[in-house]
Amino acid sequence: MIRRVLQNAALGTVLALSCGALVACGGTQGRSVGKKAKEAPKLPPVNPRALRQFDSALRALKLGGPNAQAKAMKRFEGALELDDTLWEAWHNLGAILLAEGEVDRAAEAFGKALSINPTHRPAMAGQAEAHRLSGKTKKAAKSYRKLIELEPSSVDSYARAASLLRASGDYEDGLDLLREGLRVGGASSPIMVELGLIYLAQGRDELAKLVLGKAIAINDKDPAIYNALALVAMGAGDDQLAFFYFDKAAELDPNYIDTRFNKANVLLDAGDYQGAKLELEAITAIVPGDHDVLVALGIAQRGTGDLDGARKTWSAVAKDSGARKRVRSDALFNLAILEMNFVMDDDKAIAALDRYLQGSSSKHSKRKEAVELRKELGE
Repeated sequence: MIRRVLQNAALGTVLALSCGALVACGGTQGRSVGKKAKEAPKLPPVNPRALRQFDSALRALKLGGPNAQAKAMKRFEGALELDDTLWEAWHNLGAILLAEGEVDRAAEAFGKALSINPTHRPAMAGQAEAHRLSGKTKKAAKSYRKLIELEPSSVDSYARAASLLRASGDYEDGLDLLREGLRVGGASSPIMVELGLIYLAQGRDELAKLVLGKAIAINDKDPAIYNALALVAMGAGDDQLAFFYFDKAAELDPNYIDTRFNKANVLLDAGDYQGAKLELEAITAIVPGDHDVLVALGIAQRGTGDLDGARKTWSAVAKDSGARKRVRSDALFNLAILEMNFVMDDDKAIAALDRYLQGSSSKHSKRKEAVELRKELGE
């Protein structure tokens, strides 16, 4: 299983609904977003009917309830039909879609907001996170680069952009970016954590521990530090220490997704499928559409004997993740193994393997194994 060591975007910021400076949000009449984004374009006043729809969407969210987000989405969409320059509504649509796990639609909505107001930082961060979740790491890194240009002192943006470079194996570029962040913003726990993770990826474990120790000295309440230390401990074969650090990170922030995902992977490796399932279900409650998490959840479901649940989970990933993506191939291969080794239905296994072989990249990690299994099953 792939260990998650990406730093997640600050979802509280990304998902914070935008009011802009509209009358409904307690501001003054106009479309400027205020002093912090002084380069935002000046736009004509909002269509009054669109504004009423926008207000109604915000009220729906404030009142809450099981259908609050669906109602709000419909009203934001209604507002945009009346005035498609209402970038605040585009941003809010993106925030809701991202929370619902519809990452491609979220990226599109954030992009619409940015095409009208290119200086809106939360929309840019939301777009970056949506790209990251859909596997478009280069686009996500580009979005964070734009954030850095808008706000050069944002250490979080440096760290997140570097984490995406690390995910692509561009370690030296990531280190250069972090050094730039240190020059501009000084030492901070996000920068030091990402330095530690790149050093760990390079096999420089002692250097990783050194910079993570410095991160604790800066901010000992940052769960990302303990998640990174847990990964260092795992690399050294000390699972007990790794669990200590995972638990410390979860104690500091129960919603910190990375540490839950990594802990779940350790539990899967140890055969504790029920424990892994609980951790992965907790993540899906926070970020429903993370396909890597769902692939792992299917493995946990299979391990607990819930074969129908595993099939349903992987089928959903294969349907929703887009053609020829790595995670789609992961799901299709697991479906084939489920039918072959657990359901033990050769006909279904053949159909599943053929679907995998037709829809996966020749470079996928399970391609060779799938070819051999298909040969064993014959015509």
